[in-house]
Amino acid sequence: MSQKTHHIGLMIDALNGYGHKILNGISRYARQKSNWRIAFFDRESDELANLVRTWKGDGIICTAIDSRFSSAAEERDIPVLNVTGRAKSPKLIDVIGDSKEAGVMAAKFLLARGFQNFAMIGRKELAIFSEDRCRGFTETVEAAGFKAEIFPVSTTDEHELSAWLAKQPRPLAVAATGDRQASMVIEACWRLGIRVPEEVSVLGIGNYEQLCDLSSPTLSSVDVDMERRGYEAARLLDGILEGGKRPTEPMLIPPAHVVERHSTNVYAFDDLDVVSALQFIRENAFRTINVRDVVAATSISRRSLEGRFNRLIGRRTASALVNLFRQRFGITPKEYRIANRR
Repeated sequence: MSQKTHHIGLMIDALNGYGHKILNGISRYARQKSNWRIAFFDRESDELANLVRTWKGDGIICTAIDSRFSSAAEERDIPVLNVTGRAKSPKLIDVIGDSKEAGVMAAKFLLARGFQNFAMIGRKELAIFSEDRCRGFTETVEAAGFKAEIFPVSTTDEHELSAWLAKQPRPLAVAATGDRQASMVIEACWRLGIRVPEEVSVLGIGNYEQLCDLSSPTLSSVDVDMERRGYEAARLLDGILEGGKRPTEPMLIPPAHVVERHSTNVYAFDDLDVVSALQFIRENAFRTINVRDVVAATSISRRSLEGRFNRLIGRRTASALVNLFRQRFGITPKEYRIANRR
């Protein structure tokens, strides 16, 4: 008996910086489904709003970009999955990022760099994902015994951001709820003559790769795993079409890891030997190194280094230093070497 063909509509903005990653995830799942027929619609937002109301198919995965689209999608009796988190509706099925956890990951990353002054740049426009990222960041920083200043901006607030930034203590760790806001911080620092990352370390959320790589210096960012979001949306839609229940709550996709670039390439610890050890690990973890190598990069004994790491970072032994590579890059040094052999 042949399987019923499922006609799937994709209404994804492929040019928004993240759309191609979502499509990669959908494609990875769809390759397993011989009974899926995909229709991709690349239209203006008003055209998509009209299209979602009338298109004949079995299910839709979309970036619900405005209220018109959401309202039109609510009228349908087919499953419509939203993968952006920007527009929420009781009749849309949300597969979205865990925004609070993204803020938590950003805070833990900067705390591990030894900073004591923290700030979070949010969005002035109302956005639930921005508020949740701010909440996760501030709660994590406060739990560690510090305070995080919050400064909301819009894309036209360059002068206000510069004036605020000039008054902040340094060294300062700044996270932003999005990569665009983070790039504004880097630009404001350049106008003020503030060195990044030496005086202000900047971390974005989203890992919009083109924007991050074109920033000067290049921008570190939390990868929110858009490809997994696309894959899980496709998997969830498949389950619904095969008779499974529609979820009543959003599916939250956790962030993957921090992608390090130059904007956070600094440690703010007062202990120069600990900083030397951390820098050595960062610069050499792609090759075979051991604890003896790490200790040799400092001016103190292994036992002293263990004690200082335990006091400043909370690691028990010097051998755990090498594990920092896994935290930063999401793989072990051995896995990195294997993947990058020529």
